[in-house]
Amino acid sequence: AANDPSKSRFSGFLEWGDDWRGLVDHAAVLPILTGIIGEKFRLDHAYGMAMRHDGTPGGEGLHHEGGMFDHGCFYATHGNRVHNGLVVVSYALCEVPPGGGGFCCIPGTHKSLFPPPQSWYGVLDNPLLVHVPMRAGDMLVFTEALTHGTMPWTCTTHERRSILLKYAPGYMQWAGAPIALKDPARFTARQRNILAGPSVGSRVPVMKVA
Repeated sequence: AANDPSKSRFSGFLEWGDDWRGLVDHAAVLPILTGIIGEKFRLDHAYGMAMRHDGTPGGEGLHHEGGMFDHGCFYATHGNRVHNGLVVVSYALCEVPPGGGGFCCIPGTHKSLFPPPQSWYGVLDNPLLVHVPMRAGDMLVFTEALTHGTMPWTCTTHERRSILLKYAPGYMQWAGAPIALKDPARFTARQRNILAGPSVGSRVPVMKVA
């Protein structure tokens, strides 16, 4: 549950109302996902994150790199366009001030052909890292092939709260099962298309569903 301080992740928010369901096919993100994944993409899984300042150093170490095809995390170019595996759309529910912690990455690593050296994977005193400040309501889109992680949350005025929706090509499933909907009728036809399990032949392009 989102109000359980013992848990840093929460889920089930797509059932909380139309505003939450609207994140599935938000108008601002549809052309981006179509451009970097393709016209037949799907929402693989989604969850929220909460972080409190407790003085503990570390954060979540960096992970992932370009070319993780067997993990569904890849970035490639072919046929005059880019192709991505798992892509994250993250929404900030609160202010993320400069230096306050949270999402960080090493820019450009999604294009790497070889794994970065292990010395690059620390989140403390790493000159290669870029921290991304965000205002409440901002949207951040990145491919899981990017080397990224989480800096310790140092902001003492509020928790870090973010919503992460993870999309994939329509033929791929990273999670163990598609997102289970308690009441599918509350979702639009396009949202149900995006939330459907993986398929290729009969899958209708997202933008062709009302």
